[in-house]
Amino acid sequence: MNNAYRFVLECPNGHNINLQRKCSKDSLSETEAMKIFGHEDISCQEAKCGWHGKALKTRLLRILPFNWILSPST
Repeated sequence: MNNAYRFVLECPNGHNINLQRKCSKDSLSETEAMKIFGHEDISCQEAKCGWHGKALKTRLLRILPFNWILSPST
């Protein structure tokens, strides 16, 4: 298992965007999260929104840690 985080971001039109990423840090502040993942290209999946851009252009609502469980190789 690896540490991972789900970032809940808000697009400029007010819709939630979920971004899941692995990270080796045990805890992550909002500032650290935006430094590490802020330059990633994301897009809003809400119907008729169509917004896309850098994560830095959004508002970070929540950081949710979880264990990323690796699937066994066959």
